[in-house]
Amino acid sequence: MGSVFLPHLKTGWHVDQAILSEDDRIVVIRFGRDTDRQCMLMDEFLYNISTKISQFAVVYLCDIDQVPDFNEMYELYDPMTIMFFYRNKHMMCDFGTGNNNKLNFLVGDKQELLDIIETIYRGAIKGKGLVVSPKDYSYTSKRNFN
Repeated sequence: MGSVFLPHLKTGWHVDQAILSEDDRIVVIRFGRDTDRQCMLMDEFLYNISTKISQFAVVYLCDIDQVPDFNEMYELYDPMTIMFFYRNKHMMCDFGTGNNNKLNFLVGDKQELLDIIETIYRGAIKGKGLVVSPKDYSYTSKRNFN
């Protein structure tokens, strides 16, 4: 049900404006499909932590079928992808998976996701473009929730 309550970005212009409009908070965008199981689970985590992170992050959802503008540019080929931006700059996070550009797997619970977003925010305000995740996700067997 998280996708019902979180704001959706309906066009490429809306995505750009969301990224450009925030000066002091991390912009968290979940790219994917609302009907996808991974997206539904992640949306639930995002919704559950949205009030806790509201001082330093804002969450948006973007359907990659309705807004295909960024699919190629951000390589949005996974069922669910979360990207982070701060002051119009793409924030990267080393999860130990080899892909530092985005989070494209389910985390264990909402506290893990909250910790990741907080770590990215702390790095962003220090001027870092790449931060290290508080947890190493290099083992694929722990990430497979299917």
